[in-house]
Amino acid sequence: MHKLFRWGFAGYKTKYIKSDLMAALVVTAIAIPESLGFAVIVGLPPVTGLYSALFAPMVFGVLAHTKRLVIGADSATAALVASGALLVAQAGSPEYANAIGLLGLLTAGVLLLMGVSGLGFLADLISRPVLVGFLAGVLDQLMTHKLPEMLGLSASGSLWQHVVAVAQGLTAVNGMTVTISVLVVGIVVITRRTRIPGELIGLLAAVGFALVFHVGDYGVQLVGALPQGLPQFVHPSLSAGDVVTLLPAALSIAIVILAQSSAVIRSQANEHDEKVRLNQDLMALGVANAVSALTRGFAVNGSPPRTLAADMAGARSQLVNIIMGVIIGILLLFGGELFRSMPSAALAAIVFMIGLHLIRFSELRYLWRTHKTEFLVAMVALVGTALFGVRQGVLIAVVVSLMERLSRQYHPKDAVLLRDGALSDWATERLDPHHRHTSRPHGLLVYSFDGSLFFENINYFVARLKRAIEAASEPVHYVVVDAGAIDNIDYTAVENLKMLVRQLSSDGIRLGFAHVSPALRQQFDNYGVVGLVGKDNIFPTLNAAIKARPDSRRSSLEMIQRLKLPAESYVVIGGAVLEALDLRQTHDVDVVVSDNVYREYRDEHHWQEYVQDNGKKILSHNGYNLMHTWMGKNLKYLKKSAFVVDGISLMSVDDLIDAKRRLGRKKDISDIALLTDYRHTQSTIGKR
Repeated sequence: MHKLFRWGFAGYKTKYIKSDLMAALVVTAIAIPESLGFAVIVGLPPVTGLYSALFAPMVFGVLAHTKRLVIGADSATAALVASGALLVAQAGSPEYANAIGLLGLLTAGVLLLMGVSGLGFLADLISRPVLVGFLAGVLDQLMTHKLPEMLGLSASGSLWQHVVAVAQGLTAVNGMTVTISVLVVGIVVITRRTRIPGELIGLLAAVGFALVFHVGDYGVQLVGALPQGLPQFVHPSLSAGDVVTLLPAALSIAIVILAQSSAVIRSQANEHDEKVRLNQDLMALGVANAVSALTRGFAVNGSPPRTLAADMAGARSQLVNIIMGVIIGILLLFGGELFRSMPSAALAAIVFMIGLHLIRFSELRYLWRTHKTEFLVAMVALVGTALFGVRQGVLIAVVVSLMERLSRQYHPKDAVLLRDGALSDWATERLDPHHRHTSRPHGLLVYSFDGSLFFENINYFVARLKRAIEAASEPVHYVVVDAGAIDNIDYTAVENLKMLVRQLSSDGIRLGFAHVSPALRQQFDNYGVVGLVGKDNIFPTLNAAIKARPDSRRSSLEMIQRLKLPAESYVVIGGAVLEALDLRQTHDVDVVVSDNVYREYRDEHHWQEYVQDNGKKILSHNGYNLMHTWMGKNLKYLKKSAFVVDGISLMSVDDLIDAKRRLGRKKDISDIALLTDYRHTQSTIGKR
């Protein structure tokens, strides 16, 4: 027994009993009218709401890890239960009650499976704006459905049908019913900011009003006496067809329970510096829902208002749920007659006010002021739920959450921190004071990308980086990506990144990464990114990257000499030729080599081989690019016209100009001008 209580009662002291008892009394005063009202939403007799608040909270109190979550019937889940049960049975029929019991067991099974499988993290898939919008849509539906009952009108069907019924029946409202509704609403509003249980006081006032004025004689509908005694255990009959039909509804209910309960659990844990074991609490919720279904109740969920009320009343443990269940049990045993003169309009008014109070207008206003996009997401969930129903609303909420997440991943925020020697304002926060003023080398571009690199955003990353380079007014020789927000990269992103490195290399631009975390560095190693860009271009900080300015690079001639290749086995091509002629600098060396040299560096030195889209193979490693051919020219052809500088074999100027013309890029046109001037100068010198 001690092990059962070791979680929700860990560190419990006897002095807490008084505060837990008072909190339980406050919560019970709220739970009774709410539970009665939510039962009406489900389409069951009001007493079933009390059944849901009887054994289920007691079982949860024993099994849960959280110390403060109060559970019971809930507006959102009540609406989902009703819409789900209607799929297989007609409201009010014996089959309808059986369907609700079966739906409760299926919901319990889903919650237990989530908890056992460690799927509590699924709560994070529904963003806060979507949850706020979805709950507001559910509550909007509840309020609209309760409005005719508050006016003494009858209505059924969709939200629009209820609105039409109210509009058409304004001349036929029941004055006494309206008076009772206004009385209850007024009491709830007046007591809202106090610790007085306004719902219970309003309910008692409505009963007193009904007794004094005999409202039944005026056509006011009354709840009637509740069945005396505790509920009997029932076992819903199982049908394979019903299970298949109800399973999506059970999944929807479980998702709402997961999202709402986890939000309350985490909020309370943060406030009181307590640990969260969400998967254990999910299993406890699963067992509680199974118990509720087997005792003629319906779905139970974590209740934000009851949990908050318990916390404000000084709750310290799950004893609150247990005491609440005991009080409800006593009421069922001895207090059924108290409800004989209770007006149904009073319950409708309480549900209406609960809905109005739980719509988070302040959060919606905050989203409107601070983040219009997230406000729009919340409104899509709200309107979708209100117009199409709660079951469809759950699907809309999940889809909107995933779309919002994908949109953030697809187009994360980015920024150019340094370009053309100018440092952005935001970049000053990423550099120490010394570098803010002294380290602004020209030819260096620093680009920040605020998100991990995956298949869905890598093309966006590449396009944005290229655009940043093209926007530079001065030639860019070195690009540093601030990877502080990049904590993961997938295979598709790596392959596109490798292609980008080769493209930049062909343009004489070196690529580096700063703020590389150990985890990202490990991925770079595993995928061969480090070997491609060079370990000297991976930096732990942005300061280190800024210090490693392009003017500290190795010369291309020095890089070739380090390879110690036989003279007949290679020809240097591309930008390294221009550097050897002192025309411009480059950071990578492209070399056409013999088959033997290629195999040696691939098989013995283990350089990484990459296959381009056109099938061409290239060995890339730390600034070197070895290949069999370039622009259709092999080693034998290039050797015919090659020339030598400092012992290094270089492709001829004429062949290089011809290749640059065929490439036709902006950089190539600039290189052609440099090579043409060089050839003209050499020709002039030769004539002298």
